[in-house]
Amino acid sequence: MSTQGAYDFGIVDENGDFCEFHWSSDAVGECRLDLIIQTERGPRRTTLVIISTQVWTSISERTIRELAEGMSEDERTKKVPTLRIGINRLSPLIGRELAVLLWALTETAENQNVEAILHGWRELAREERWWLYSKCAAPGQRPGAGWRLALFHALSDTTDDSTQKVGTLEKKSLGNGSQSNKKTVSRSQLDYKECRKESKKQSKEQIQASNKKKGKSLPEADLKKREIKKKPGKKIEKVVLKSKKNN
Repeated sequence: MSTQGAYDFGIVDENGDFCEFHWSSDAVGECRLDLIIQTERGPRRTTLVIISTQVWTSISERTIRELAEGMSEDERTKKVPTLRIGINRLSPLIGRELAVLLWALTETAENQNVEAILHGWRELAREERWWLYSKCAAPGQRPGAGWRLALFHALSDTTDDSTQKVGTLEKKSLGNGSQSNKKTVSRSQLDYKECRKESKKQSKEQIQASNKKKGKSLPEADLKKREIKKKPGKKIEKVVLKSKKNN
């Protein structure tokens, strides 16, 4: 337990930015996730999302387990991370993951699709949750519209519905073949498979750009050689090396 009666979920930098999750003991109360950013004028607190205690209690055990299992060794202490009733402090990365889940849950009507949303959220990798957070936390985003509404539809979809939406998105995005036509697709139709595809694409582009700045860009021949090395069999590798010498 840290200062001021707050519990730390793993390792939290007291002098840096962090998130606070307030877990109400009142069964009909509310839980709140805040982001605290350190500024020159002192800490600045922003409320990210508020959710009913009833909904949170129904998924808290599985959510806590999912967050703890995804943490790296340098994010945790010897004790198993857990959230308790009261004030809990989380690192910004953990807070972003939790915010994505809670944002989607606040879009539900009469607590519907809670199990589907939790399942969809658990299927996402940590990097994908961080990417979705950056979209939903962008200026101008608000409940019931934009990326937050899209997030609800994405995580609440079943597998069959998601597959059907991918086909619909492909047809709409193709259209007359123009790039601008892709922007007309409604964000509320975006499913988590499309989010994963886009996040992986952006991650790949960032790695390539980083390697290029460091002077680590490889010629096409070497890239082909690396790809073939991953495949089983030594004969193919020898042929590639031989053809490279001839060139």
